[in-house]
Order: sequence, then structure tokens, then C-alpha cells
Amino acid sequence: MAPAKKRHRRKKRKRRTGLYHFNKIFARILLAFIAVLAAGCVLRRPIADRYYQWLLERPLPPPSETISKGITIDHIDVSGLTYEEASEKIGSAVDTNTEGTVITIKSTDGTHTYSYTYQDFGIVFDIPAAARKAADFCKDTSSESWFREFKALEGGNVDFAVMSCNKAQIRSYINAIADEINVTAQDAGLKRVNGQFTVTPSKTGYAIDKEALLNNVYSLIDSRDFGKEVTFEIKVTQPKHKDADVTGITGIIGTFSSPYTGGDANRIQNLRNGCAKINESVVYPNEEFSTNAHFNPCTEANGWASAGTIVNGKIEDSIGGGMCQVSSALYMALLNAEVKITQRYNHSMKVGYADYGFDATLAGDYKDLRFVNDTGCAIYIESYLTSSNVVVNIYGKEIHNPGRTLRFYNKFIEERKPGEPITKNDPSLPEGTKKVDVTARNGCVYELYKEIYENGVLKDTVKVNTSTYLPRRQVTLVGTGTAE
Repeated sequence: MAPAKKRHRRKKRKRRTGLYHFNKIFARILLAFIAVLAAGCVLRRPIADRYYQWLLERPLPPPSETISKGITIDHIDVSGLTYEEASEKIGSAVDTNTEGTVITIKSTDGTHTYSYTYQDFGIVFDIPAAARKAADFCKDTSSESWFREFKALEGGNVDFAVMSCNKAQIRSYINAIADEINVTAQDAGLKRVNGQFTVTPSKTGYAIDKEALLNNVYSLIDSRDFGKEVTFEIKVTQPKHKDADVTGITGIIGTFSSPYTGGDANRIQNLRNGCAKINESVVYPNEEFSTNAHFNPCTEANGWASAGTIVNGKIEDSIGGGMCQVSSALYMALLNAEVKITQRYNHSMKVGYADYGFDATLAGDYKDLRFVNDTGCAIYIESYLTSSNVVVNIYGKEIHNPGRTLRFYNKFIEERKPGEPITKNDPSLPEGTKKVDVTARNGCVYELYKEIYENGVLKDTVKVNTSTYLPRRQVTLVGTGTAE
């Protein structure tokens, strides 16, 4: 039998269309284009650098005696001219006269006039120097500045001015005008010397916009608009408090003395410091006075020492201890003067130098003693320390009828019991020992009243404040430390 013929299977080939060949060719062209772009980005800077290096190193013909193209003097085209030709052309076109007044400066109200010459402002015209700069520009290829000058011409025109001025000298004249006119507004002042009040008169303020005036002068000079006037306005500022606000004081309208005992040098220092802080204070009509603003910061650098004060219901030493006796004396003097108290706080517990409702405590910047002067005339505070008293006197204008007297008294409202005693472990005490750290005390609420009498007859009773003094729970410390 004849061997069977092997069957050869032929793989079917996909037909390649014309579109396929076109896409393949297009892709190769696109890749080649991208490669050329990439090479260009890489080579562009080296090529540019070599171009500019060639500009610097290429042999050049001897410099021309004529001015390069694109150069102007006072915005007049001088390219292609020699130094002499440029000097003559500019000389015939530019007015170089420097005689007479260059600028006059006046205030708009006509009260101030100043005239200045060309020499005052250092204005000079130098045509030869400008022509020389123009002729020499971009000519010396060995100069370090040559390439910069070449690029300047390549980018546009280069202009040389024939006129210059001394700007520092001009500014000095404007400063002198401002120094002559400018006055800071000043309130009327009040002093008490040898028992007599003296008034420092108020001053009206005047001011000019110095920089605006200077810029206007520069603008006229730059445009050479000589012989013109520059005007400026004088801004008037009235003082907040004039002479009438500090005149009319009739004498002491409120006073108070708060006794103290000696023995604690630091506390006495704080009393003296507190008196000094508010002494000679002038409070103008409708102005609000803040005690904290005069006392703070409560630091040793500000004159305060460490002395006893109320901390968490008990007396502890802290900076400024005792200052509240001064604020309490000030409070009572103000009540006697019958000015408007806008902020006052009582202590958390009764203090030894003031009865319930008669005290005024201070704390940080959140508890303050403030008042507004509603008398229509300035108030002058006098405060000092004697050997036994803190004294505060309020001088002002008496606005009440003669024969008016006051009486202040407090009224008990209710008592408040403390909570249950507290026990705290204290490792600093030997184990098994006990110590009362804070003694229990009842709290209470009091109201302060003012009785107003005229010629001895009671006319009115006014409640001044309500003061709440907190109860204090007993705190007992129990030792947890190792017994010796």
C-alpha cells in the first residue's frame, strides 16, 4: 500500500489591510518626532549658551564712532550720530536754564508758603555727560558690563537723561516743612501742687501727609514742569479733653480712710505701692477708670511684694497681698463722691479691714473696680499712706445741693451653711496624724444701702450692692507618710 500522504495544515493569516500599514507608518513617524522634540529640549540650552558665548568671543570690528541704534537722550533719538553731533542736537532741544524758582509749595489754607530754587533741590543739566554715556554704550567688548548692555539694546531702546536732582536734599526740605507744622494733639492736664490745682492747656493737633507731598514734588521735577505750585492740606485734630474739662473743681467730693496695723513690711509695701499707682490720676468727664489698669501687672518688678491674701478660702502669701485694701478704700471714697460705679466685686470671705458690703476685691484682669466720671468735670484722685491709714480723696466739682449728707449701712439677708467636711490624704504628714487645714465657716449675703439726707432730713434710701460671701467647708488632712 502506498504510504498515506501527510496533510499539512496551513495557518490562516489575517489579511493586512491598507489601514493597518498606514497606522504602523504613522506611529513610527510620531515616535521619531517625539525623539526630535526631546533632543531639542535637551540641546536647546547648550545651543543658546554656545550662541551667547560666540557673541562674547567672536571677533568684532573696531567700535564705531557713532552712537548705536536704539539709544536716545532725553527720549530724543541720537542713534548714528557722533558724540559731538548728539551734544549739539540735544543742546538745541533741551532747556537747561536753572535760574529762578523751580517749585513753590503752599498749604491749601494759605498759612504756609515755601519757594525753592534749582540749587536747593540739586537740579543740574549735564548734556556732555549724557552724550558721552550714549556714545560709549555697548562699545567696550572687554568690559564686564558689555553683555548686559548688549542685551538691553536687544530688548529695546536705552535712554540717557541730561537732568538729575538730589532726592535726599529734596526730602530734607519736606521733612523741615513737616517738622514745622506737625503738632500732636494734647489733652488738657491737671496737677495739684502745694494744695493748688494748675491746668496744662490743651493743644490742637496739626499734621501733613509728608510722603504725598514729596511724591508730588518728585512728579513735577521728573516731568520738568518747573515754576508750578504744589499744595498740601493740613489735617487738624482737636484734643479729646479741652481746658474746660479740667476747670471748675470745687474741692474734695468724696474721701475715705482705711486703718491698718504695722508689723508686716511686705503688706505695708503693697499698700504704699497701691496708693502710688492711683495717686494723681486724672479722670476726664465720661471717661471710665480701671483700677486693674493702674495696678497690673502684679509682679515684683512692678513694685509688689509677697504678702497674705485670700486663696481658696484661706490666707496664703502671694504677690500683691494687701492691694485690695487700697481698692476697697477707693470704692468707699467713690461711693461718698456719688460717682457711677460700673464694676465691683466683693471678696469670697470677710476681710479684717472692711465690713460686709464695704469691700472691693481685684483678681487678674477679670475682677476689677471701675467707675465712670459722670460729674461733668475732671476728677482728681489723691491717695497716700499714713502711719496708720490708707487715705483716698476724690477731688471734683460738687454737683449736689449744699446740706446733702450720706450714711451707708449694711443689712444681713441670709446665712449659708457649708457642705460636709472634706478629708484629704497628705503624704507630708506622718501616718495616723490629722491636721485641720481649713476651718469651717458659714457664708452669708449682705446688702449695702445709702441714705440721703438734705439738711438733716432723710430724703431717699438706695440699695448700693448685694454681696455674697461663700461658705467654707472644713478640710482635714490625714497623714499617709512614714512615721519617723
